[in-house]
Amino acid sequence: MLEIIIARNRLRERIRKLFFKWNFTEVETPLLTPYCNPDDNVENAEVLFKDFKERELRWFLHTSPEFFMKRLVAAGMERIFQICKVFRSSELTSLHQIEFTMVEWYRAGEDFKKGMEETEEIVKAGAEEFGVEEVIFRGKRANLLKFERITVKEAFIEFAGVNPFEREEVKRAAGEGDYETAFFKLLVEKVEPGLSELPHPVFLYGYPEEFSAMAVVKEGVAERFELYIAGVEIANGYTELTDYKSYLKKFKKKGECAVDRGFLSLLKEKSLPPCEGVALGFDRLLMLLTGRESIEEVIPFPTSRLIKEISSF
Repeated sequence: MLEIIIARNRLRERIRKLFFKWNFTEVETPLLTPYCNPDDNVENAEVLFKDFKERELRWFLHTSPEFFMKRLVAAGMERIFQICKVFRSSELTSLHQIEFTMVEWYRAGEDFKKGMEETEEIVKAGAEEFGVEEVIFRGKRANLLKFERITVKEAFIEFAGVNPFEREEVKRAAGEGDYETAFFKLLVEKVEPGLSELPHPVFLYGYPEEFSAMAVVKEGVAERFELYIAGVEIANGYTELTDYKSYLKKFKKKGECAVDRGFLSLLKEKSLPPCEGVALGFDRLLMLLTGRESIEEVIPFPTSRLIKEISSF
């Protein structure tokens, strides 16, 4: 455990130094929030507590510091980052934990392409810190000296034999009646395995608008990327939405719990400046850089192990 604690400290401090070099400000935002994540594919862990009047409140542990960091961007902070704990319910695998660490940052005046550049620099800085040029994960190799950028359209055509923007073709190829289900099926079964065979990290970018999350969409293409290294998804970034109506629509799609009133009230007065934002999985990156096979091995007290601990009695 001591070795992992030291390794975590080394990577954390190396990342911090890089952000300070870029003139970013490190910030803190609440872990406990009254709002749930607006993404249908992400489930919050809930917390029950009492206020000073003994009133019971059921809030959420955040899945990302995204919207409170965006409040800071709205307040005029142009370059901010955070390395913090986040929580996601129902996610326990060799690549997932309920509690894990995320690096998240926002830069005003830039788009997702700048986010890819920054993400590449962070990975390379981590590789330099640990003295590795290549990582191996479950037999898949990736040379960290070279990064490739591939559009979602190119990747689907190459590995799944279908244009992802042709909705009916995607449904037929996947044998599914719903486009979003079909897209994810081909992504998981065809595209991601294909990307894992490439000998270097790959930025997959330019998603269909159905998978835009909080990204700007231009001519049906979302300005969003994900970084894969040896088949492992490491980071997710966007050219961020900036206007009140777009966020209100995204929030309401999930339901009332996702409607972030504080953030929306700021956007009513003034839109966010054009900006890019990225979230990077700290534990997954450390797992690859230290040659571990599971995220559990790089977290000192992983949730999965604590569950086993109480189940043994």
